[in-house]
Formats: sequence, structure tokens, C-alpha cells
Amino acid sequence: MIELAVTIGIVLSLLFVEAFGMAAGGIIVPGYIALQLTSPDRIIGVLVIAFITFLLVKLISRYTFLFGRRQMVVSLLIGTIFSIISHHYLFFNMATTTLEFSAVGWVVPGLIAHWSVKQGYLKTLSMLAITSVLVRLLVMLIFWGELIPDLY
Repeated sequence: MIELAVTIGIVLSLLFVEAFGMAAGGIIVPGYIALQLTSPDRIIGVLVIAFITFLLVKLISRYTFLFGRRQMVVSLLIGTIFSIISHHYLFFNMATTTLEFSAVGWVVPGLIAHWSVKQGYLKTLSMLAITSVLVRLLVMLIFWGELIPDLY
């Protein structure tokens, strides 16, 4: 299901970027968030870390030339550091997830922060909310036949 959600998220992200000109926080983020919709504590944790990362990147960019690849690397680095710290000490309870899924989650706040610096935090969160819910809906519809095979 992880692969399906991320794949659908990539497709929807690309379609939304082309249609609306706004990104949903990176192409893998909607798929990851869609799988976390039943865990609001994890989503809140990701969004708080993304916001802190966003603020730090904005602060750093006032004093340095931070754009393009440098901005992406700094966003990912700060987001990953805060994600790992919070994973061990604060928000996340990742005992039920695989290591690979948890590792993807460490990168997500940095991706959200990177796109938030480019297009605004609220715009990014709005697109992320829309695409994540659509990804979740599509995954549920695809798996509906497997969950209730008698209906088909």
C-alpha cells in the first residue's frame, strides 16, 4: 500500500503542479501524508517541524545566499535533524511503522519547508491537504475490492 500511495501521490502532485502551478510540498509528500491521515499526532508533528524548518530557512536566507540547491539541502538537513530529534524525544510514535517508512518521514518536513519558502506556507499546506485526501481516497477505492470481494 505504501508504494501505491506514493505513486498516486507523485502522479497527482505532477498533475496539480501543471494545472495550478503550486506544489504540494514535494512529489512524495502527499502519498506519505495520505497514509498518516489516521494518525493526527504524526501529521501535527510533521507540520510543526516543517514550520520550524521554514522559519529557520527564512532566517538563514536573510544572512546568506540561500536559493536553489543550497536552499533544498539546508531545508532537508534542518528538517531531518528536527525529525530525528522529535522521533526519539517528542512527537512521533513510529513503533508500528517500518524503518523505510519512518526514514521517508524524516525527509518530509524539509520538503514541505522548501516548497513553503518558494510559494508560501499556507498555499503549500492547502495543496498538501487537497492532494493527500485525494490520494487517500484513491487508495481506499483501489483496495475496496480487496477488502470486500463479494461486492464485485
